[in-house]
Amino acid sequence: MSQDTEFSYPSSSPSIQLPFAILTCALAVVMITQVIGVTRQKTSLQEGSIQLNENSEKFAKALIARKPMVTQAGELKAKLNAMIQDIIILGKTDDDAKAIIQKYNIQQNLPPPSESAAPAQPAPAPLP
Repeated sequence: MSQDTEFSYPSSSPSIQLPFAILTCALAVVMITQVIGVTRQKTSLQEGSIQLNENSEKFAKALIARKPMVTQAGELKAKLNAMIQDIIILGKTDDDAKAIIQKYNIQQNLPPPSESAAPAQPAPAPLP
């Protein structure tokens, strides 16, 4: 009693759905990596923003803390300039002042020339 039964198998040629399935999987992997990358960038930017705000606050505090030192330095510079001017004026008549001027090589700078007194420079020639 043997029965010959024929089984029919689907054709062994590749289905048209296989390339689309592979393409869909590849796009899913690309999209997942993009989402992960953007999430990391977002986290980094948020941390950078927090640091920027903290540093801005520190800068403002440091600026306020140094303001008295800056005004003190300006006052000291004005006093030193006045003292040097007095030594230069005194050096015209006093030998001790002349010795100090020569020892420390004290010189009075001339004020910068005004722009109207400076000769105008010719415009550069255009390049060929």
